[in-house]
Amino acid sequence: MKVIFLKDVKGQGKKDEVKEVSDGYARNYLLPNGLVKLATENSIKTLKTKLQTANEEEELAKAQTMLIKKAIEEVTLKFKLQVIDNKAFGSISNQDIADQLAKVYHITVDKRKFINFKNLNHIGLHYIRIKLDFGIEAKLKVEIKEV
Repeated sequence: MKVIFLKDVKGQGKKDEVKEVSDGYARNYLLPNGLVKLATENSIKTLKTKLQTANEEEELAKAQTMLIKKAIEEVTLKFKLQVIDNKAFGSISNQDIADQLAKVYHITVDKRKFINFKNLNHIGLHYIRIKLDFGIEAKLKVEIKEV
């Protein structure tokens, strides 16, 4: 019997997979528990359309993430710290950076997405790596000057 899996079934199939299973197993276990539905011509067409739509949405989301990456890499954030005798007072946290990105450039990034971030307390140009969705990584420039 040909069925479409509605949920993952260990050792049998994954969700949205079309597979041939034994008639008794399908009738006595899979169908009554709502784990599968019969694979008719229409249900297979519906499944293909659903999968195609999901793929298109994922591609669109990846493209949007790439646009966000490009926008982040074009930005240079500027901060000022007070320096006395070559010692900086205060530091710039990941929350400060995320807030300025959102406020000035309208780019929302979660502060937990910063990779290996330590508070910045040195004058100069710093590069910060940010992990975005789909394994995409962006580099943000942060410039710190003296007051």
